Amino acid sequence: MNKSLLRNGLLGISFLYGIALAIMGILGIDGIGVFAAIGGIVIGALWAVYGYLGSDGRTMDA
Repeated sequence: MNKSLLRNGLLGISFLYGIALAIMGILGIDGIGVFAAIGGIVIGALWAVYGYLGSDGRTMDA
């Protein structure tokens, strides 16, 4: 799979998630905290998997 396409998809999901949180906050919808926590964990996990699978074994120099 194309890494650029996957990265752009994750960026899009993150962007849409942020918009959804903003709209929920503006409208004062109950349960925004639960939505934020669960969504943050899921999106964070997706980014972690992307980073793990996208790494090629190189280490970062300090």
